[in-house]
Amino acid sequence: MEEAKRVPWKRLATAADEYTDWQVFSLWVRAVVEAARGIPTMVAEEMQAKAPQLVAHIDSEIEAAIATGGAVGTNVWQDVTHRAEMNIFITAKRGNWLDAVRYFSAMSLRSMKAWAHWEQTDGQWRVASPKTFPMYAEWLAQVAAVTRLSNPDGPAQHLLDCIRGTPEAAWNSLLSDFSDLIAFSLWMELVLYMEGSTSSLVSKELAKRYGGFTLADSATAAKEAVRTLNDWAIERRLGIVDREPMLAALSFHIGHHPSYHAFRNYARHCHDAWPEECSDPPPSFAEWREAADAYFER
Repeated sequence: MEEAKRVPWKRLATAADEYTDWQVFSLWVRAVVEAARGIPTMVAEEMQAKAPQLVAHIDSEIEAAIATGGAVGTNVWQDVTHRAEMNIFITAKRGNWLDAVRYFSAMSLRSMKAWAHWEQTDGQWRVASPKTFPMYAEWLAQVAAVTRLSNPDGPAQHLLDCIRGTPEAAWNSLLSDFSDLIAFSLWMELVLYMEGSTSSLVSKELAKRYGGFTLADSATAAKEAVRTLNDWAIERRLGIVDREPMLAALSFHIGHHPSYHAFRNYARHCHDAWPEECSDPPPSFAEWREAADAYFER
C-alpha cells in the first residue's frame, strides 16, 4: 500500500493488468514444460513472440534441471517472470512500486483463476501427461472458464459466484455505480466537514447525481450523512435487493483495486490540507475526482 502511493492509480492498474497477462502466460509455459520435460515448438514460438531470446537463455537451464531431476517448469516460470520484471516492468522496479503491481495483480480475479487452473492442470498432468498440450489461446479460454478457485470458501470465490450469476452488463453497471458512490461519499464527507450540513455545493451535487436524496434526509454529522446516502443509493440507485451477498462481492472487488486506495489516500491528504489550503468554495466532485485520479505522493 505504501508503494501504491507512489504512482497514479490508473497507471498502477494498467501495469497490474499487464502483469497478470504475463502470469497467465508463464503459468501455461510452466505447466507444459514441466509435463513435456522440455520446450515444445508451440511454446518456443509463443515465448519468442513475447520475449525474444528467452528460449535460448533457458534451454541450458532446462537441460541442467532435467539432468538433476529438478523442477523444470518452476525454473522456466521464474525465468519468464524475472525477464518480464527486468524489461516490461523495469519502470515500476526502478520507481519502487513493483510490489504494488504484484499485489494488485495477485488480488485480481483473473490471476486467481489462472492459479487455480494451473494447480488443477499440474495435478492432472503429473498423473497422466496429455496426448496433446493446449495452445496458448486454448489455455486463455480455459482460465476464463474457471468456476472454482483454490479456496472455494473464500471471499474471492463468492465474488466469482456473484459475477457468474449476474449478466455482464448488469455487473459492470453495478461495479461502476458502486465505485462512483464510494468516491462521491469521500468527497461529500470532506466538503461537509468544511462547510457543514447546509453546504450548497453538496446539495447541488446531490441533486445532479443522486436526485431524490437531500441533506434534510440525513443526520447532521458528516459521517452520518454519508452513511444515510449510502443506504439510500444502494437501495434506490443501485437497486440491490439481495443486499449482503452482492455488497460483499462488490466491496471485495473494489477493496482490492488501486482506485479505492488512491481515493482514500487523496481524501486523507485533503482532510489535512484543506483547512489551510483549500479555496472557497471547495472543488466540485468532478474536479475532486480528476485530482484524485492524478494524485500520488512524491
